[in-house]
Amino acid sequence: DTLEALDIMNFTPEEIEAVLRVVSAVLLFGNVKVKQERNSDQAILTNNTVTQKICKLLGMPAVDFEKALLKPRIKVGREFVQKSQNQDQVIFSCESIAKAIYERSFKWVAGKINKVLSRNYQACSFVGILDIAGFEIFRINSFEQLCINYTNEKLQQLFNHTMFILEQEEYRTEGIEWKFIDFGLDLQPCIDLIEKPMGILALLDEECWFPKATDQTFCSKVESELSGRPKFAKPDFRSDADFCILHYAGYVEYKAEKWLLKNMDPLNENIVQLLSGSGDWFTALLFKDTSSNPGFSSMASANSGVTSRVRKGMFRTVSQLYKQQLENLMNTLHDTRPHFVRCIIPNHEKKPGKIVAPLILEQLRCNGVLEGIRICRQGYPNRVLFQEFRQRYEILTPNAIPPGFMDGRKAATTMLEKLDLDSRLYRIGKSKIFFRAGVLANLESERDEKLRVLIIGLQAMARGNLARDSFKKLIDQHKAIQVLQRNGRCYVKLRNWQWWRLFTKVKPLLQVTSTDKVVHEKEEELKKVQDQYNKEKAALQEVEEKLTRISEDRTNLQEQILREKEVAAEAEDRNIRLTTKKAELEEYIHDLEERVDAEEEKAIKLITEKKRLEANLVEVENSLAEEGNLRQKLALEKTTLENKLKGVEEALANKEDNIAKVTRDRKQLEERLKDTLTALDQEEDKGKSLTKQKLKLESTVHDLEDKLAKEAKAHEDLDKQKRKLENLLHGLQDNVTDKESRVQELQNSLDKTMEDVARMTLKSEDDAAARHLLEKKLRELENRASDLQEDLDAERDAHKRTDKLKRELNDELQKINNELITSVDNTNVLQELRNKRELELDELKKNLAKERDEHEAAVHALRNKYQAQVEDLEERMEAQKKQSGSLEKRKKYRLRLCVDTTAFLLF
Repeated sequence: DTLEALDIMNFTPEEIEAVLRVVSAVLLFGNVKVKQERNSDQAILTNNTVTQKICKLLGMPAVDFEKALLKPRIKVGREFVQKSQNQDQVIFSCESIAKAIYERSFKWVAGKINKVLSRNYQACSFVGILDIAGFEIFRINSFEQLCINYTNEKLQQLFNHTMFILEQEEYRTEGIEWKFIDFGLDLQPCIDLIEKPMGILALLDEECWFPKATDQTFCSKVESELSGRPKFAKPDFRSDADFCILHYAGYVEYKAEKWLLKNMDPLNENIVQLLSGSGDWFTALLFKDTSSNPGFSSMASANSGVTSRVRKGMFRTVSQLYKQQLENLMNTLHDTRPHFVRCIIPNHEKKPGKIVAPLILEQLRCNGVLEGIRICRQGYPNRVLFQEFRQRYEILTPNAIPPGFMDGRKAATTMLEKLDLDSRLYRIGKSKIFFRAGVLANLESERDEKLRVLIIGLQAMARGNLARDSFKKLIDQHKAIQVLQRNGRCYVKLRNWQWWRLFTKVKPLLQVTSTDKVVHEKEEELKKVQDQYNKEKAALQEVEEKLTRISEDRTNLQEQILREKEVAAEAEDRNIRLTTKKAELEEYIHDLEERVDAEEEKAIKLITEKKRLEANLVEVENSLAEEGNLRQKLALEKTTLENKLKGVEEALANKEDNIAKVTRDRKQLEERLKDTLTALDQEEDKGKSLTKQKLKLESTVHDLEDKLAKEAKAHEDLDKQKRKLENLLHGLQDNVTDKESRVQELQNSLDKTMEDVARMTLKSEDDAAARHLLEKKLRELENRASDLQEDLDAERDAHKRTDKLKRELNDELQKINNELITSVDNTNVLQELRNKRELELDELKKNLAKERDEHEAAVHALRNKYQAQVEDLEERMEAQKKQSGSLEKRKKYRLRLCVDTTAFLLF
């Protein structure tokens, strides 16, 4: 079957043979036996028969392959030396090479199949099947189990998001009353523990970059960095595991043995070079990308003599490639509509007919199936679009929906009321109807019963018609048999009667005398018929020539009409654009009025605030003036006190006897002086704060003045832009007027052309063969009707383009409106301009409405005229058909006479 499948996929016999050779070599790698020498670290082959078979299949020299496997050459400095390999290193090298060969051959086969099945066009939709193993929880779990469980975590997260979150979000989107249920199935913490920066895979890649890193250093770093995470745990001291992760499926212990080596995925570079230079074309093709890539020497393992695989000169670990491929897979799944198939293991013994209920229940709970069933029981698992529901189940409610168009939601509501369903069994959303479990199945059974009854009635009617036809046939046969029997009896009675025999012999001789006269008359009639036929044929040719000329004129006129219609459509488009622009300008003016009102209120508030600030400024200046006066008074008082102090000192020198009294006075004066100095310092601090407040208010007033100046400048720019728009509007109005006058002229020429066509049609009525002409004319009118339909479609397309232009103008006016919102100021000029613009827009509106009415009236008149011509031609066609029928009858009668005459003459 495999060979047949490869042949169907257009694999050549040489390619099939090459694939089988590679698979055989991969299988033989597992049979390589190696043992260790007693007194050295060198490994040797127990038997080289297997390696010779591998080399023959892969096209390599056996001696070079054994040397590369047992004593690979490694680069030390600038020289290459041979490194001895022990038994474990040789076995690992064989395993890695076998895995690399199988991986590359598998990718080649898959690429070949995809190339055969591919098409030239890019597929917009597809159906894909993803089959993956579930969570793996063994006694000892390694790097492979971590990758598989990581993938299952991502897929389970997608399942939970699809089943629980999106399902309930759809209820909210459709407006269904629903209480959100949180099932607590968010797996993001566990996924972040594995894939995020400073996660397990990131730490593993980081350790791979250090030459002296080991599995123990990796475990220590993981434990130090991730010990506080909720999904990370330390194993039991009795366990051989290095760390534990709490997955969705359960508690998994991992042993980080050879994780760095598996993540780097090294290959023996010597064997890779032999494979790339192989004599077998298929093997060389698989490793052709390594021939120009000598290896990643910085990641070379000095102990094993191997180098890591590289990709385009950049080191890529297995975890990085795996994470990238998984990300691409998840992006594909998110872009599709997934459906899930859950596989359940009935027992661990793999025995048929044996079901372990706790095991199945645990799998259902682990896979989230029970929560999905819970949502289905509480929610509305079945949903149908309004149109589909009406189309499928309208048979159950005949005459419930009146003929004609009806909104889908209203029609579905009417049908549900007619079906007398309990309101608790369904909910009506915005675009769908949601049903409880089992309701849709009941409706299907009722529909099947209704269809069964209708089909039985249809079969009964068909059988009745067949029976009646058969009975009628039997009756006709019975009557025919009776007629035959009666004629047979009459013949038997008359065949021996003498008078009957005499009658049969004399009857042919009764018309012999008038035969020549009849023949002469028939010949004359035949000549007349022949002359009339020649005249009619000539007239027909003449009419056909006229018709050809008319058709050419009509084609030219139609082309001219199409061109003029395009011009008229463009003019109408411009008219519609002007109307749209007018409406947008009205909206803009309305928004401008609202903005002006808001700016007026804002300006009033600013003026009030300015007045308040000016009043505060005046108060502050007055306060500063008072403080200055007070400062001067205190300075004068200080000077006075100093003078008094000097007088007291002089009096103290002169009057020693009053020293006690003077001393007391001096102390009092000093205390007063201190109080005065303290008050003076306080007043100076208060004056400084008032000065700062004054400066701040002055800067605020200056900013307000700058803002007012900017607003005035923006207002001037806006006035310029408005004047530009007004000039553009006047230009468009002039263009519309010119186009409409041109359309009127073309319409007049069209009317004259149609009158000429009518006159030519009247001339062709006198011909006897006008039947053919009218048939052609009818087909032409049908084509004209189709042309008119195409013109109507073109007008609709023009309307669509107009709508698009309307949206663009809306965007442009929105931008202008936004600019106005930021720049419009409170001015009386805007009010005057608005009034003037309203008057202009009213005039434009009246003119446009008048022009639109005239255009619609002209189109309606043309349409009525074409319809009247079609009806007139159909009536003439009917009359010609009747005339041609009578002519055919006369022709057949004359031909029959000619045939009878000829037969008579021959007789």
